[in-house]
Amino acid sequence: MASKEKNLPTPENVAKIATQKAPLNRIAVIGIFGSAANLNALVREGNGDFARVSVGDRFNGGVIKAIDNDSLVLIRSGKTKVMKLPRA
Repeated sequence: MASKEKNLPTPENVAKIATQKAPLNRIAVIGIFGSAANLNALVREGNGDFARVSVGDRFNGGVIKAIDNDSLVLIRSGKTKVMKLPRA
């Protein structure tokens, strides 16, 4: 329930937490789009940048091997990593 009071100061602990830098030290699939025959993915990189990738693209030291409706497959150093879309 929202407060009806206005111009209340933000508590110090809330302000401190709200202004901290979010750690983005891992890659994550943000979205998958395109036609069934030509899917692409939007991926957040560890540094916070975003990349649009498709099958065959080099990414994060590996190669995108497959993209389907809810995940992508990255092959890096001979290992397979399946990255899934986050669930709501």
